[in-house]
Amino acid sequence: MFQYEEGVVTPRKLTPGEITSSVQKIRRKYDEYISKYFKPKTLRAAFEARYIGALRDKVDVSSFLLAEISAIQELISREEQRIQLGPVRAAEKEPSFADKVVEENTARIAKYRDVAFHADAGEEVRRLSGALSELAGKRWQDLGRALQDTMYAMSSSEMLSLDSQLRYLASPEGQETPQFLGRLVVQLRKFPRNYPAIDREEKEYVLEAAFFLHDLFVVLERVKRVYTEMPADKRQVVEDSLAHVWGIISDFRMKDLRRKRRGNRPEG
Repeated sequence: MFQYEEGVVTPRKLTPGEITSSVQKIRRKYDEYISKYFKPKTLRAAFEARYIGALRDKVDVSSFLLAEISAIQELISREEQRIQLGPVRAAEKEPSFADKVVEENTARIAKYRDVAFHADAGEEVRRLSGALSELAGKRWQDLGRALQDTMYAMSSSEMLSLDSQLRYLASPEGQETPQFLGRLVVQLRKFPRNYPAIDREEKEYVLEAAFFLHDLFVVLERVKRVYTEMPADKRQVVEDSLAHVWGIISDFRMKDLRRKRRGNRPEG
């Protein structure tokens, strides 16, 4: 890495490993700058474009990266100073409506496990993956036993379809990257990154997860309504699963993300 201290820079040629590490450091700095100070993502894309241009033009990469690190540190420093010198201290400033919404949404999904399949993936996608992975574990097995003597046994065509969807969207053990998210991981590993493509993959995952959850909710609601003589223990599993699925739908703001087809939306 660069031999860098506050106010002191010792330039030297970087090894390939140090170049990679420096680029990753700059990326992280831009991510921090963009998320913390609400700056446009185009700033990060612009850095990557400059880096590609520097490689193409055979610019001294060590000097280029040193300048880039200094630049992003200066941008962050300016924002910190602006906040400190602002007319209203941060502790006294009333949070905006948008800030409150973001904070509330983040708090609602914080109870779900964060599956860190890639550090740069959005928190909503990581925690949604965690919620689905939990559902695909013991809960899914218990539900299978509860539905055994109904028309929605796990061997039925409808439940086989739902099981296939869940396995595509989640990792039962939560240790592997769900198959659906493979394309997102590929995009996150590219350099330069295609941020519109990353956003599209994340939105598609949320949408497919919403479709699955709504379809499952409809099945569980129908079982609860039709099989009134179901044994108490199995009925409890169905009711608990119904509440759990609706909780995920609500926490991730999926109530309106349903397939375009006839049918009533579950109320809650």
